[in-house]
Amino acid sequence: MEEQRFDEQLKQIRHKRMQLWAVFISYLPVIGITLSMSEGNFAPAVVCIIWIILAAIGGMRVSFSRCPRCGNLFHMRGAGTSWGRRCRHCQLSL
Repeated sequence: MEEQRFDEQLKQIRHKRMQLWAVFISYLPVIGITLSMSEGNFAPAVVCIIWIILAAIGGMRVSFSRCPRCGNLFHMRGAGTSWGRRCRHCQLSL
């Protein structure tokens, strides 16, 4: 019963994690396409910078997600981050 109350919030955390994985997985194909289509060194550098910014934003969104059960940061305990499938505080599973 308790798990059902948290389903929507856990779904949001899972969605943020999937977005972050999509950013990580997209790097090689996107940079490869950019390198093959560009004639200079400017475009790949811009794509790389944009990718780094998106990865940083995605990482922060995932890291600073709050657990619906205990209200603490789901993936962080102290200064350490672990993108595991359980809350670092109350062990609520995604």
